[in-house]
Amino acid sequence: MESPELSRTSIRNIIKIKSMIYNKKIKITLAKIKNLNLNAMDEDKNILKKAFDIAFDNDIFALYKYSAPLQEKYKAILLSEFAKLSGSLAFLAIQILAANAIMNKNNFSRKERFFKKRCGIAINHLHLKTTQVQAKKVKNGYLLTGALTWASGYGIFDSLLIGFHHKEYELEVLSSFKNKKGFIISSACNTFVGYSINTVNIELKDFFVKDKNIVSSNNMGNYSKNRSLAKSIHYCIYGLGKAAINDSNNTSFKTESKLLLKKKQEAVIACTDAKELSILRVELFLFVQELITTAMVLNGGKSIFAHSTFQRYYREIIMFNTNGLNQNLKDIFLLKYESKS
Repeated sequence: MESPELSRTSIRNIIKIKSMIYNKKIKITLAKIKNLNLNAMDEDKNILKKAFDIAFDNDIFALYKYSAPLQEKYKAILLSEFAKLSGSLAFLAIQILAANAIMNKNNFSRKERFFKKRCGIAINHLHLKTTQVQAKKVKNGYLLTGALTWASGYGIFDSLLIGFHHKEYELEVLSSFKNKKGFIISSACNTFVGYSINTVNIELKDFFVKDKNIVSSNNMGNYSKNRSLAKSIHYCIYGLGKAAINDSNNTSFKTESKLLLKKKQEAVIACTDAKELSILRVELFLFVQELITTAMVLNGGKSIFAHSTFQRYYREIIMFNTNGLNQNLKDIFLLKYESKS
């Protein structure tokens, strides 16, 4: 019989090997994506789709294959590295990772089928106190009516995880992401950043979804509770900070900024309290925003050119920070602002 010590050693070795394999996948994926036109990826959906498909085909988004601690570790690495290359790519990565995690967590019976698809999400409205998508129970499914705003990845994602209310429950269901009866997709929203994400609004008119594609059913408030502990936005903002430091030409600034940024990231990783995590997100954003601005100034007037990476970092930090805002985050920002006046 294998001793407990030997067993623990074997487990550590397996984890180490898995980590090496996944890190190698990330390196190969990043190397391929770097060959694309990164400056155009923020505006051109086709270039973004190529980058996303490279990652998808390399099994980069399959974090559900690993233990929970490793999933969070790899997610932090993946999102921060993607954000350095393209905030738009990192934004889509957040969505497919969330969709996969929700399917896996709820032991969705058809998850293996949908793991093979590119799945986006349209569930953020579940945190609102009012119902945005309501449902009527019918044979073998539900008829959904309402509006899905800010559904990203149209033309890139195959499927969409939709959130809706029925009685006192909030449910999530998977559907194909294309125009069809009762599923009316608007033209792409005109945004100053992340236009390539191809964000649309969707009008649902008695749109039929199948019982067999219901991923979860929980009491209202479950989504808000889980979202408050999410760190994906933190990881992306951290990645932008790292990118700005790397592109800086001031040695002393780079050295000091690396240490400060590392401390803030370590605080995020260690945090398990939802309220504290919101405070850390605001502090991280304000720090990285100032970091990017300072790096631009130190780099000189050439930072204003459209091809400057600082231009992208400045736009994309705004994109990440306006994602998933709730009243708590808004209040923290207001208090931070008022404390300086």
